[in-house]
Amino acid sequence: MSGVQETGKARLPDMKYFMVLWGIAENFGGMTTMSLHRAGAFAEAGRSAGVLTFDTKPSYASTVERLRSQGKLSHDTEVLNVFQYYRAAAASEVVGPKPVPVPVDEGERGLPEVVLDPEGNVYSRAFLRPDGTTVAARHFYRPDGTVFLRDETPHTQDGASKGRFLTLTDETGTARAQWRRAGDFYRFWMTELAGGQPTALVVDSSFAGPVVAPIDEPNIIKLMVLHNSHIGGGGDPFLGKLATGQKPIHENSLAWDGLVFLTRKQRQDYEARFGKSTNLFTVSNPKPRSEELPDFAARMPNRGVMVCRLEAQKNVPHAIEVMARVHQQRPLVRLDIYGTGSLRDELQAKIDVLGLQDAVRLHGHTPNAAAQFETARFSLLTSRNEGQPLSLMESLGRGCPPVAYDIRYGPSDVIEDGVNGFLVSARDVAAAAERVIRLCDDDDLAHRLGAAAWERSERFSNEAVLEQWSRTIGTAWAQRLERLALTNLGFRLKELFYTAAGGLGIAGDITWAQQSGPAAEEILGANLVIGRRSGGAPAFYPAEVEARGPGLLGIKAEVTADQIARDVPEDNNELDIFLQVKGNNVLKSFRVGFPGPGPSWRPYATAHGSLSLKLV
Repeated sequence: MSGVQETGKARLPDMKYFMVLWGIAENFGGMTTMSLHRAGAFAEAGRSAGVLTFDTKPSYASTVERLRSQGKLSHDTEVLNVFQYYRAAAASEVVGPKPVPVPVDEGERGLPEVVLDPEGNVYSRAFLRPDGTTVAARHFYRPDGTVFLRDETPHTQDGASKGRFLTLTDETGTARAQWRRAGDFYRFWMTELAGGQPTALVVDSSFAGPVVAPIDEPNIIKLMVLHNSHIGGGGDPFLGKLATGQKPIHENSLAWDGLVFLTRKQRQDYEARFGKSTNLFTVSNPKPRSEELPDFAARMPNRGVMVCRLEAQKNVPHAIEVMARVHQQRPLVRLDIYGTGSLRDELQAKIDVLGLQDAVRLHGHTPNAAAQFETARFSLLTSRNEGQPLSLMESLGRGCPPVAYDIRYGPSDVIEDGVNGFLVSARDVAAAAERVIRLCDDDDLAHRLGAAAWERSERFSNEAVLEQWSRTIGTAWAQRLERLALTNLGFRLKELFYTAAGGLGIAGDITWAQQSGPAAEEILGANLVIGRRSGGAPAFYPAEVEARGPGLLGIKAEVTADQIARDVPEDNNELDIFLQVKGNNVLKSFRVGFPGPGPSWRPYATAHGSLSLKLV
């Protein structure tokens, strides 16, 4: 990298930048909003950032035009789609994996299903097998009618699949490059876009994560932004299951130059559960704020605003219940809810049953709904879990004090209770209602909290967040040559033993195959991890490395009875044992199995303190 581009205080390393989504839906949420916004912010700082997509949409022209007119996509930001890219590219210039003939039996093709582009040209044809449901081949066409890509799954005469073949062809139908997996095709495209230059891929979509993760090029760094809680359903941060969409990311975290958390608290919880590594970062989402504090006189004393999707995660029924309590004491207070979702009818029914038609109003989708915070006395957030709630930041940036459940993650990172808003315990409807009434009744309180909300929102400005991105990208780039690219990382238990004093020990081998990076055996280490089943962070104890060699680390770890029991809750009489492998970007834990392929004899202490064995 040759340097940085500076605009005011914002600086970004001199690289190519791409924001990576799977696609851009017609109605999208906060994740896509932030990806598009970030691309525009990078462009304002002098670094153009294209948005990459992998869906088979025939054209993005109308979508791009609409988003630009709505101010959601910068005029400096280009949306690139892998299929549309090669549809327009000169196939004769593509130099990829050598193609081989892929015969597809015409007899297994049924009538084609045709997709047209906006100009009425054939974009793709799906050829079906005789069963009428299974796709045998899908061809993609240039506007002139020639095929540019064949996606085929040929079968033998007895019906067995020969696998998948994706073949780029030139205007004459001659194969130019071929891949056996779609992911390899997509990765070839991204590598081609990088053109050998320093490049940062910032991935927002968990669907796109597995596509980007395997890229291993010295000129490319990969950063995965975690928009939601890493724990499914916002459960216990130390015991809860990994969120379904993010599980593959966390289980293969070593593949990334950076896992980017939106809040400090989420990263802290993650490190307390899984440990620390060099590829963990915190960067807030940016959120534009009003250039100046909106006039308090323009705020309606009895009006609240909520901007969210009408989905289960947002827990809007609790907001309605809050307003039911408020309505009993302050019948003139109302809540305007902006957003769409699958629960609209259900929520309206709840409003009707509670007789709150004048107190709670569902407005549906409203362009620039965030502007509604400028005339509201309060905002509400009753979500079950979040990564970083954008509506909360929008409320703060417009001087509207929020009343928010103290959930994971986000509210406690931006709200100081009683200073720039109110935090109440999750699901405490009564407490939330009481804070709403206070804000509506007390002009001085509402004015003071609103002013503090706007002042503190400065740390989420584009410029402040670009500084965070600059540091993160700079660090990730500097560390890239030290990143360990490993496959088949595993742990084999060789010995489990107990000490006379009540301690526990294990010995075994950590094994792997190395793709790139410095010699892993000189960097990797291990911890014996004691997990508490009833709650609380696990305890980490260093393991001793007894042997090092290419692809192998021999380790031994031992803990005393006091160490095992340290900080364990009284009601927790069961603990789980893990072996954690760590070093640079590597952070992976393995559940330690009890020796033996089946039922095993396990030692235990009798009532008289004698050693006995039990078959388990």
